[in-house]
Amino acid sequence: MYLTGYGESQKEAKEEAAKFTCQSLGIKNQTQTNFIGIVHEYSFCLNSACVNSNRFTSEFDSIERVGKGAFGCVFKAKQKLLDKYFAIKIVRCKEKALREVGTLSDLHHSNIVRYYTCWMEDSEYQWDSPADSSTTSQSTTSKSSTKYLYIQMELCDTRTLRVWIDERNTQNVKKSLRDFRRREESVIIAQQIVSGVEYFHSKRLIHRDLKPANIMFGQDGEVKIGDFGLVTTETDDDAENLMERTEYKGTPSYMAPEQKSRSTYDRKVDIFSLGLIYFELLWNLSAGPERKAVSLSMTKKCSLKMFFCYVSLQYQIIRSMLCMKPEDRPEASQLKKEFEDCAHALYTLKQMNRKIRTV
Repeated sequence: MYLTGYGESQKEAKEEAAKFTCQSLGIKNQTQTNFIGIVHEYSFCLNSACVNSNRFTSEFDSIERVGKGAFGCVFKAKQKLLDKYFAIKIVRCKEKALREVGTLSDLHHSNIVRYYTCWMEDSEYQWDSPADSSTTSQSTTSKSSTKYLYIQMELCDTRTLRVWIDERNTQNVKKSLRDFRRREESVIIAQQIVSGVEYFHSKRLIHRDLKPANIMFGQDGEVKIGDFGLVTTETDDDAENLMERTEYKGTPSYMAPEQKSRSTYDRKVDIFSLGLIYFELLWNLSAGPERKAVSLSMTKKCSLKMFFCYVSLQYQIIRSMLCMKPEDRPEASQLKKEFEDCAHALYTLKQMNRKIRTV
């Protein structure tokens, strides 16, 4: 049984029920905007919590932990009925988790991690690594009021884009633009990221936390954008939404200037983050401080001579994404075309080099 809301329409009633539900879970002071896309999940989640207290262990086997962090844990598990592996993310049922579920449930794009379903349980799954024990076990029902959200998603490679970049930097300790293959791979990755960004921007959503650690690879190698826990909507006629779009949320080293200064921002903060990611794909950056220095240099339009010498086209694209003024940054749709041109230019250059070598 779940909470009931009332309204002049069915939609209003669901929204009211969602607010009551969140309040019961300890999530307070939320606006209607925050529930867009997740309202229809609440009745399912709450009902599941009552009848499926051990759904994870009853429906899945071959369970293996593949990730752990402050957010919770991610498990690789095989659904018995389908004989297919999925990723199961287990987190405390809080606003960030509900926000991510609601957003993912409405997004269907090849470059965004695919969401399947979710349910709630009273306890968190406790996993013993093979080194500690040969068995796994479900934790006993918690005596606290804490609920856990189990999110079933497509299974991605455990290697994120962060790992990909670090591996390339290790392989080529010198400035990486000398590596033509890396330039080719980087533009292909960037094309897929911007395709996903263009899609959720078309739905008036702002990710707010684009960074290599939140970009994954599917089982077929396709790029997948994940972690929509900080997503917000771009609704200018909602005063509280405008207030939310002044909050200092995200990863500082990938934040746009207006995001750091708590000015009202829009989808262009994602473009700035993407600019830093693309630069990192192409050029060895040793650590966070160096990445921060690059951000400042590019936004002040200081020329990076070595970078410009190797790839003037990529330099122009990146500099446009890292403009100080958000209105001067390109839209994702424009970037998509520019990356296509860049990929074509690299292909042409590669063919020319082959002809020169055969002469």
